[in-house]
Amino acid sequence: MSEGRFQLGIDIGGTFTDLSLLALDGAASHTHKVASTPSSPSQAVARGISELMASVGSTPDAISYFVHGQTIALNAVLQRRGARCALIVSEGNRDILEIARLRKKDIFNLKASLPEAIIAREDVFEIPLRGGDTDLSAGLAAVDAAIAGFAPEVESVAICLLGSYSSAAAEQQIAERIRAARPDLYLSCSSDLWSEIREYERASVASLNAFVQPIMSRYVDNLVIDTQEVGLDTALQITQSNGGVLSAESAKAKPVNTMLSGPASGVVAAAYVSGLSGVADAVTLDIGGTSADFSIIRDNEPVYSTDAEIGDFPIVMPTVDVFAVGAGGGSIAWFDPFGILKLGPHSAGAEPGPACYDRGGTDATVTDAYMVAGFIDAEKFAGGTLHLKRENAVEAVGRIAERLGCSPEAASEAILRLGTATMTSAILPMMTKRGLDPRDFTLIAFGGAGPTHACLLAEEVGIGQILVPPSPGTMCALGATIADYQYNYIRSLRRPLAELDLQSVQAIYAELEEEGRENLAAENPMIERVEIVRSANMRYGGQAFDVDVTLPADVAPGDLTPELLARKFHETYETLYHNSDPAAAVDLVSLRVKVLGRRPKPTLPPARQRAASEALESTGHREIYHGGQGHQAAVYSRDSICDGDIIAGPAVIEQFDTTTIVTPGFVARCDSAGNLLLTKAA
Repeated sequence: MSEGRFQLGIDIGGTFTDLSLLALDGAASHTHKVASTPSSPSQAVARGISELMASVGSTPDAISYFVHGQTIALNAVLQRRGARCALIVSEGNRDILEIARLRKKDIFNLKASLPEAIIAREDVFEIPLRGGDTDLSAGLAAVDAAIAGFAPEVESVAICLLGSYSSAAAEQQIAERIRAARPDLYLSCSSDLWSEIREYERASVASLNAFVQPIMSRYVDNLVIDTQEVGLDTALQITQSNGGVLSAESAKAKPVNTMLSGPASGVVAAAYVSGLSGVADAVTLDIGGTSADFSIIRDNEPVYSTDAEIGDFPIVMPTVDVFAVGAGGGSIAWFDPFGILKLGPHSAGAEPGPACYDRGGTDATVTDAYMVAGFIDAEKFAGGTLHLKRENAVEAVGRIAERLGCSPEAASEAILRLGTATMTSAILPMMTKRGLDPRDFTLIAFGGAGPTHACLLAEEVGIGQILVPPSPGTMCALGATIADYQYNYIRSLRRPLAELDLQSVQAIYAELEEEGRENLAAENPMIERVEIVRSANMRYGGQAFDVDVTLPADVAPGDLTPELLARKFHETYETLYHNSDPAAAVDLVSLRVKVLGRRPKPTLPPARQRAASEALESTGHREIYHGGQGHQAAVYSRDSICDGDIIAGPAVIEQFDTTTIVTPGFVARCDSAGNLLLTKAA
């Protein structure tokens, strides 16, 4: 067997499966893409591993660390293709999923309806028990009746009792009774997944977990078998929505934690790569075929959210805060009934794809607009693996031009400006609601089209610097190899700060931290150190929603005081809303702990140094259309760019997985880490 010399990260997308291979000594990094196999995703993974290792002259048994991001669980929810589930709730709560929070997303749509519950009402069973009950005798008959009433097609059961955020005993005993009677069923207890007050949100999390657990478990088992068949015996790790990793067995038990793992991994990679260039605060731009995804990085750490939604269902556990809009490469341009040009959210996807793919698509897309504007080359797109037809793009965009009464080039710019406006409408609210100024941030562009659109967006938003990593198209796979182990815990403790029992706070923090350390030890990861981050959810008295307040790292739980907690809350509230009321009473709602197992970070190869006799030369010139006119742009190969090279716009920088457009007025510089830094010329 070969000695373990590599770390491998994999991310499965709808069109491609991306692989990122890093040598442990930092001597080299390799990337690879294979076509995804949606009917059996693990097959593409296995084939990609074999091809990648063969290309570097090695074998899969040289891989010592294997981590994988995916959208299996996410797609199952979005497409409603999960398992048939049953839900056990406290008496009187049968309609909890149907009622939800009685809020319509579109309050002006009088015909809007609530989303269909993920578990049908006929599969919801009431029992006369609550979370704090210790004597289950009164409810055993109802539990047995529920088990007997499960439909034959039910594969998975969710359990969510009132009050179980404070006591898990009743849910656990019900689960044991079901397991004894029906060992074939998957079980999801809300208290195991996220023990926070708010019954609907806990029921949603438990139901989602139950819905995807069978399909995720089968996928992980198949992946292990397929990768072992090609010679990879390294234990599989799975990325999480919070940007961390966990073992395959933990992912099978709690797949709800992995639903947003793919986009989260890209943000983790962006935070690490930007740190190599001394960039601490950034906005990420990840443009794929269907959407443009955004996130925020502060002090080289992703910003988290606790109010994410998947398919209209709340996910209240911490996730990397990623916001998506329908402005991807495949987004379709169209006219509304009033003759106004629109873009997205509908996408041409990979099949038939944009018109220039020559696979039967006829609608004008963002990719077709890039083609007509000269931003991408028909022969060099995706390293030449996809041969595009420019004439198809001109024809599709030309139909838009006829309606607008302009040239195809002007129509392409109109489409791209619409895409830029859509992205701007996402970035600005995302930042302003946190009290952040875009001018203080760097835009990190990755994904297949992020670097292509970055200058257009930066000019519109007012961001002065853009960073393009060495391998933008495989950032999510790279992020998987960089991610740390991470566990999040919460315990609800509703008290006015004036009545707070500090000994209870200290005991809860100690208990949650110990649980995290035990889980870390059970995963047996290779970690350098353990970090503990404590926070508290607080709000002003009478408010319905709370604010997560991070507590100072140098203050031990035993040193916390009501005055310190109140001061930190007012400061955080002021930052978020530019308003606070230091004289008002503050309530504590929940205590949170994040346990981080920091993994050794891989060393990425530095930028190539140019010999004194060498000079950077362009591979040619082509016209790009920007700002209402054509510009002759020099074309460069990314592989030829070395540390310290400077390229003034207009310019085109081509590489296997993307094309970077340097518009007039921008200057690109390659730093020692191999990142391209684009700034406005003085």
